[in-house]
Amino acid sequence: MSQDNSFFESSMRRILELERGVAGRSRWDLDSRMDTNLSLLCMALSGLFSAAMLLSTESSIDIGGEVSTADIWIYSTAVALSWLAVSWIILISVVKRTRMAPAFNGRIRLPWFGSTALLGIVSSFIMLFLVEWIFDILVISMRWDIVWANRVSVMLGPNLTEAMTQDYLVSENWRIWPIIFLVWALSGAAYGTSNTSVRSFLFGFGSVTAVVLLFAGNPLEANYNIDRVLFRLVLASVISLACFAIMRTYSLRVEEYRVNRAKKNIGLIAVSTFFLTIILLDPPEFVKDIASALAGFGILEAQLELITRDGVPPARWGGLLINLVVAAAGCVLGFAIGVFLAFSRQSNLPILKWPGIGVIEIVRSGPLICWLYFAMYLLPDVADPLFTNPEDFDNIVRMMAIFSLFGGCYIAEVIRGGLQAVDSGQKEAALALGLSPMQIKLQVELPNAVRTTLPSIVSVFIGLWKDTTLLFIIEIIDFFRIAKTMANTDLRFLGDFLEPVYFTALIFWVFAFYLSRVSMNVERSLGLVKEGGGDIA
Repeated sequence: MSQDNSFFESSMRRILELERGVAGRSRWDLDSRMDTNLSLLCMALSGLFSAAMLLSTESSIDIGGEVSTADIWIYSTAVALSWLAVSWIILISVVKRTRMAPAFNGRIRLPWFGSTALLGIVSSFIMLFLVEWIFDILVISMRWDIVWANRVSVMLGPNLTEAMTQDYLVSENWRIWPIIFLVWALSGAAYGTSNTSVRSFLFGFGSVTAVVLLFAGNPLEANYNIDRVLFRLVLASVISLACFAIMRTYSLRVEEYRVNRAKKNIGLIAVSTFFLTIILLDPPEFVKDIASALAGFGILEAQLELITRDGVPPARWGGLLINLVVAAAGCVLGFAIGVFLAFSRQSNLPILKWPGIGVIEIVRSGPLICWLYFAMYLLPDVADPLFTNPEDFDNIVRMMAIFSLFGGCYIAEVIRGGLQAVDSGQKEAALALGLSPMQIKLQVELPNAVRTTLPSIVSVFIGLWKDTTLLFIIEIIDFFRIAKTMANTDLRFLGDFLEPVYFTALIFWVFAFYLSRVSMNVERSLGLVKEGGGDIA
């Protein structure tokens, strides 16, 4: 009985804290029993009102066309839960937060709400409007068969989709799965060394895994082997969980400097994953020669023969794959270029300073779309002496080069601001310890600059990710371009233009939101959330 009472009391404390957050302080704060009873009353009344709204909403929508009973119940439940929040906030504001205005010249006093309560009521109605609009799009007014039928094309592009789904072509989908396994494993290992709790990781990882499995495993309009894909995705998830458990156990048993070394190694492997993706998709000649030599010695002969054959040239890439590769190039290579340009601009050597200033100012003076057109039509002539085979410098490689340079110039200015904020005492102390100028820059100045400018650097990364939609303008078959032309792929989908665009917007938002969450977690681990956290870094 005591455990039940303690659980009830802790739950009510959380509810009362939530009430204060959405409606301000109560008139009954000094009377805890009355405050609790009024909270229970408000919850009961709002629950009854929500149940009535569920029944009325469900009965007001007619089943017909492609709207099923399950769709109606999903929409009605979402709307009813929103009304539950709205009615609850209004009730606690009226019953517990209402105060009487002071009398003026003998006039009748009128009830009034605090600013927090009014803000909570307005916010709840905004939430209600958004929920009704979103779920109307998801299950009532729009049909998503066009997305299910083209899900592989949206992810990998039409050329890779044809090779993956048609038996008369040599399948190249094996080139994608090693990257997926490696990314899943690195994600689990990275979270294992972080400060993320096991409960938070399992909840987030379970939610993402469930969404991925539902998206890949839906049999509607599927043109690939669902069982094989689901098996590989489940295997990747198991590997990720195993890596998380191993690294979390390792982090709890060893000293902090070893954990930091493990984080560094995971970061280096993550950066190498970008280059490994390029190599697996389209192996260079020297990689094929090495694979042929190893296969000649009988080492993994069957597996290495896959590397020796021609890969998928970048001109055949498409879909979300192109956006991810180009954005990764802008972040990985752009960060390296930005660090070099930032130190060049800070240098006292004219041979480094003035070219660095020139590159930064020239690239930043023009919009990205102009540089993309420059890459399409002028860059091949500029880079022609560097390439014996013009096909090696196709459109995707040019886009990666421009995104890297453009992102690097903006990152350079961000890092330069961080370098200016580094205390001169730290550089003098490093010099007194005998560190070389290069060691001072890489081990003292750069870490401090990145630490203080991390939010701005992540903002540049998010901007580069969103700017990959400009590839649509220069006729590259990217994620957004496929979504725009998806309605023309089948007579069944003529006129269904909005569904693919909404789906594209959702995917872009998910990736940008995840980057911002990762940035906040890193800032928290570096002590940037609270003042005076430099010792944590």
